[in-house]
Amino acid sequence: MPAPGRWLIVLSSGLLCPALGCTQRSPQSAPAEAQARPGAPSASAPTSPAPSLSSPTPLTSAGPAHKPANDLPGGGPGSVHSRLGMVTSVESHATRAGVNILEAGGNAVDAAVAVGYALAVTHPSAGNIGGGGFMLIHSAGKAPVAIDFRERAPAALTQKNFDRMISAGARDAGAVGVPGSVAGLNYALDHYGSLPRHTVMAGAITLAADGHAIGARQALSLGWNWKRLKKSPEARKIFGNGQRAKRQGERLVQPDLARTLRTIAQQGNDGFYAGATAKALSQLGKHSLLTEADLIAYRALERQPLSFDYRGYQVDCMPPPSAGGVAVALMLQALGASLNWPGTDPGAAAHWFIEVAKRAHAHRRFHVVDPDSTDPGSYQTLRKNWLQTRFLLDATPVPQPTAATPSAELHPLYEAARKELEHTTHFSVMDQHGLAVTVTTTLSAAFGAKLIAPGTGVVLNNSVAAFGTAGADVPAPGRRMTSSMSPTLVRNAGHSVLLLGSPGGDTIPNTVVQILSHIIDDGMTLSRAIDAPRLHHGFVPDQVRYERRRWQAPKILEALKSRGHKLHPRLTAIGDANNIMAVGDEIYGYADPREGGLALGPSQLTAAPPTP
Repeated sequence: MPAPGRWLIVLSSGLLCPALGCTQRSPQSAPAEAQARPGAPSASAPTSPAPSLSSPTPLTSAGPAHKPANDLPGGGPGSVHSRLGMVTSVESHATRAGVNILEAGGNAVDAAVAVGYALAVTHPSAGNIGGGGFMLIHSAGKAPVAIDFRERAPAALTQKNFDRMISAGARDAGAVGVPGSVAGLNYALDHYGSLPRHTVMAGAITLAADGHAIGARQALSLGWNWKRLKKSPEARKIFGNGQRAKRQGERLVQPDLARTLRTIAQQGNDGFYAGATAKALSQLGKHSLLTEADLIAYRALERQPLSFDYRGYQVDCMPPPSAGGVAVALMLQALGASLNWPGTDPGAAAHWFIEVAKRAHAHRRFHVVDPDSTDPGSYQTLRKNWLQTRFLLDATPVPQPTAATPSAELHPLYEAARKELEHTTHFSVMDQHGLAVTVTTTLSAAFGAKLIAPGTGVVLNNSVAAFGTAGADVPAPGRRMTSSMSPTLVRNAGHSVLLLGSPGGDTIPNTVVQILSHIIDDGMTLSRAIDAPRLHHGFVPDQVRYERRRWQAPKILEALKSRGHKLHPRLTAIGDANNIMAVGDEIYGYADPREGGLALGPSQLTAAPPTP
């Protein structure tokens, strides 16, 4: 049974309360396709040996292997379900690129890589080959794998040029970090995929070469960022129509990007990190720190996930340099240790979540760093602490359970904290054999540094600006900057049952935790948990943000206010969760309506995957 009163938007039945502003849908059979509505280390560090995660048995016409049922409630109204696999992403063309790979006999890793490359074409504000990200992979009965392809600082980075770049608004070539997405996607495909690279990338290449109609969300993002983008001749040529940004429905053709993608398909990493593409990336102009040596030295790395128990489920979070994964682990364990508190009072539940969240975010901001740039012993001690059930609350107790703790009292570096700006995107894939992939990728700001390397079509990140100004994660040559990106897996009886993640900068960990708790603690379906209104407190600024357009619970807000929390309504959405749930042989997908994505399952599968 769901824990009574968990969070702040449920009734004892576990169903969303209409008075709280959640979208209500009448029960009906799920369509085959559901499209959501748009909403407004050292350079030479070696790659770790791959754990024994073999590719699943090739697909056959015999159908999926049986998976044990669990007590999760299913997809819910508006979700898509299939026994053949599932893909969810923020952009419909990218989702279909992944589904096409599943239908062609590929596994979930093949499909995820196809989605990742397609998003670089169709969702260029965050999807990318010029940025970085994190990926979790799990095959039934085997240990999960974490692939780190976060960007690195160029070797020439100094505090002086970092300070200059920050004062310039983090929008010039000095903000560009060494991109990791190509290395990460290719690493996943080489080690855990089943199809050749040219097959997996064919969809993205076609979308770039032949063009595609710009979607509603992508058009909005172009319009919001056009003032900066149009200052780049390359960006103006690609994304503009005269002096204005391209609009929804207009065709976006990217021949330079198509050429770059073809080169990667033919040559692998050498098609991006060496040769003509690398030369172009290293000649971005004034203030650029990126060199061909930085590019050729880049490696995607396998790391051990942060794994722990939550209410009998196994949760796997991305480890550092994902600081978001650390925050998710800290929050869930603190909440898991408080099963009988605060009873049935939803106002108290909201207060408790906020208090836990602000403590986790204070730790995330100041105590997490690239593990390859710190002493191994110190890092292992930190990992051990993060996986202790009461570490967060023992380190920073809640002195007054009925009153807000000011952020300034939680950490001496409060005044030095800065607000993050990360424009990310998340997607999830599962195949009929239970192979699961959850991925979050970013350019940092929307369209990154607002720069495109001439002749490549590659939108460049501004991830160097993601370093902090205080605490452990400060600028250093070759260091991977931490990130709030938090792809998360939930397992039961050796099988993945939830694939979670979201964009949203420092709101990401809180979004993941709320959705997970709504499902496991409150018994919500996948769609209701994603539709539910969200709260956020990121330590700084010291305020509780809530979704004004989705939040209509005055008693909850008054309960928070009476406890001393400062409330801040937010017109924009908090997060965009394109997530997956598996219950037995059924796989459910749901595209968060906040940004307008697509969840889609294959209609049929080939008898066997093509021979590479």
